[in-house]
Amino acid sequence: MTRPVIHYTRCPAVPTISALAEAWGTLRAEFAQETAADFVFQSVGFSPKTEYSYDERFWLRNAGHAPAIWKKSHGVDCKVVGLAFLEGRYPVLSLHSSGVAAPEDLKGRRLAVFHNPDSPFDLMIAQQLKIYQTTLATVGLSLEDVELVRLPRTFSPQGGRDGFLLSGFRSALAALEEGVVDAVTASIPPDGGLYPRLNILYDTRLAADPVARVNPSILRGLVVSTALIKEQRDLLVRIVATLVKTADRAAAQPLEALRALASDLGQAPESLASVYENIAQGIRLDLNDDYLAALEAQKTFLLRQGLIERDFDLQSWVDPSILAEATILARRRVGSPDTTSHPHPQPA
Repeated sequence: MTRPVIHYTRCPAVPTISALAEAWGTLRAEFAQETAADFVFQSVGFSPKTEYSYDERFWLRNAGHAPAIWKKSHGVDCKVVGLAFLEGRYPVLSLHSSGVAAPEDLKGRRLAVFHNPDSPFDLMIAQQLKIYQTTLATVGLSLEDVELVRLPRTFSPQGGRDGFLLSGFRSALAALEEGVVDAVTASIPPDGGLYPRLNILYDTRLAADPVARVNPSILRGLVVSTALIKEQRDLLVRIVATLVKTADRAAAQPLEALRALASDLGQAPESLASVYENIAQGIRLDLNDDYLAALEAQKTFLLRQGLIERDFDLQSWVDPSILAEATILARRRVGSPDTTSHPHPQPA
């Protein structure tokens, strides 16, 4: 009899616990001698696939929450079994010479929205719109008070170090310098010497409300096919238990975790650290009330922006039992009770 195949994918551009597990080899080691199923581990970008054949029915994906919401809204039979809240710096920028020096100066101005015209769902549009909305709201403005200028996104050559973050910044800076737009949102490279030329109008990490800080790059999900839960539950619990143990190791070895993630993502450690805060804690899976509230708010945001067309019930989409069982299994294996602290983002 042919063994079932479990397809495990992770985002190639952002830090996740799955990326760290791959970098450290913890998942591959756990299932190296597995006889119940075969595993395919891949780092791949978003796929608009919504129909899965019988042979493809077992899958997991660890990536930003927005594409998962899009797939669920298209009827994909799946569940959220874990969320991670990784804080980061997401500034809105302008040139000093533009006369735009504060959020209130954005009224009536042109804001860049980079997009991929070949994708039926573009999570970067969702990210940019949310960052702009949060920034504008600080001065009583909304997206209707600005002109959103859509620009095609350019991609750096595959394998280029710092490719994703750096190419995004270069495109944003070029749009500002060419006068195409008045403001952009992009991460500034740590050693580019560019701060004197730019105004940081606002950084959403300053928002007091965690929900306001959330965008697709902050809240990530571990989403699995319902078939995997129903037919391979024990294997799934073991997978998630391995991620729990990997997170514990990251908490004890944060610098090693940063270096391993940077290597897996093809970025310099200093670049990764310049964007994200407390990576070791921020990639840990949880399903606390704050994370779920943020997920609900993001679903509503995507619906209102027309980025998804069909609403759905969030509570029935989330299955907390897998993470609960996995955490018990992980603690049992190390022979100690669960005494690890799991700090959650709290309003200031």
